[in-house]
Amino acid sequence: MVAVRSNASEANAKVPTLEVSQKLPVHVSELSNESLYILAEQGCHDACQERLVRHVMVVDGVEWITAKDKVKEIGKANHQLNGIATLPYKVGIGIGVTSGIACVPLCFHLPTVQYFNKVFVTTDVPEPDDLQTWFEVGSWAWNWMEPPLGVASFVLLAMQFTRAQMQNMDMKPYTEWVKNYRADRLHKLYPLYNEDIIKDFAQTASLGSS
Repeated sequence: MVAVRSNASEANAKVPTLEVSQKLPVHVSELSNESLYILAEQGCHDACQERLVRHVMVVDGVEWITAKDKVKEIGKANHQLNGIATLPYKVGIGIGVTSGIACVPLCFHLPTVQYFNKVFVTTDVPEPDDLQTWFEVGSWAWNWMEPPLGVASFVLLAMQFTRAQMQNMDMKPYTEWVKNYRADRLHKLYPLYNEDIIKDFAQTASLGSS
């Protein structure tokens, strides 16, 4: 039931009554099977997890609490390979952060630029009068910093473009490959459960810590 709003300008609008509001689901476990299925098919991991819990209840003939513990066990198994699978991302993060920080002193900090030039570049050093400001230091360092930074930027751009075209052709970049592999592995570990339900649970789970 609903109550009619008293505001004359919204006389036709309706608001929920207290009785209706008391029936509002506040946790995914309170959703109907139909709502849960729709959300799970839309890629909501919480819904996929709850759907798996209910499926475990049916297959194992247990109550919700026991099934929830079983799904926690399945979740831990799903995350076992995350350390290795996410290693390329961690390496990329490390390289990106290190490069981003290091390029500033390598371009503008005179002692760092001089050391780098002495060890790796060996180009002529300008007169001291031409290295009095960090702008002048950057102008000198940019002679050898521009090529690697420019090439690195273009390589990243080319890789992003390639990844976008792969996705347009429904080809699987690394992340999708990892999630699919993880889903296939989880289904083999727990073959008693419905393949689609357990694979959806695996594929929508985060690649981060469990």
